[in-house]
Amino acid sequence: MFKSFLPKQPKFFELLLTITEHSFEAAKILNEIVNTPENIEELASHIHMIENKCDEITHSVKNELNETFITPIDREDIFAITNALDDVVDGIDRVSTKMRLYKIKSPLKFGPQLAEILKSQTELLVVAVKLMNANNYKDTLDKLVTIRNLETEGDVVFRDSITYLFDNEKDVIELIKKKEVLENFEKAVDKCQTATLAIEGALIKNM
Repeated sequence: MFKSFLPKQPKFFELLLTITEHSFEAAKILNEIVNTPENIEELASHIHMIENKCDEITHSVKNELNETFITPIDREDIFAITNALDDVVDGIDRVSTKMRLYKIKSPLKFGPQLAEILKSQTELLVVAVKLMNANNYKDTLDKLVTIRNLETEGDVVFRDSITYLFDNEKDVIELIKKKEVLENFEKAVDKCQTATLAIEGALIKNM
């Protein structure tokens, strides 16, 4: 039987869940940026505020770990999950920041597809953390697998986007800018997969 992750220390679950909810919110805003870039200044600033909140939560987790004598699972597992989830938000923030700074002139081909994948992954991370708290081992793993499948899909979309970019973008400066934004998209999608590995590792150790 999977050991209860949170009933003894609900504060850890609450903090982890808050980070995942923030990541989902940031991913939804990134979708808005990709589809309505005219509001990028305001929207990118909102994402950056969310990223700052997640940094504060990560710091709170560290403080809680220092002040808690007995933790529901290994301290290093809680720390690894927290950092991995925070990295997801950092990745989303980097994408929006690059798009805002580079002021890309024309629509980012394949950007909407990558943004949608990222939104789906972060939404599933929220569900996975809730299921983990409910001790639902099987369904949690199912969600993690789906997130990793989305990462594989993201790799395909990323390769297609780079191929399209080099075949069609004639402005070298724009090509460099768009390539970097797309690479940051791909890294953010990868961060979601890394988060699943941290969660899965903790689940397996505490079955």
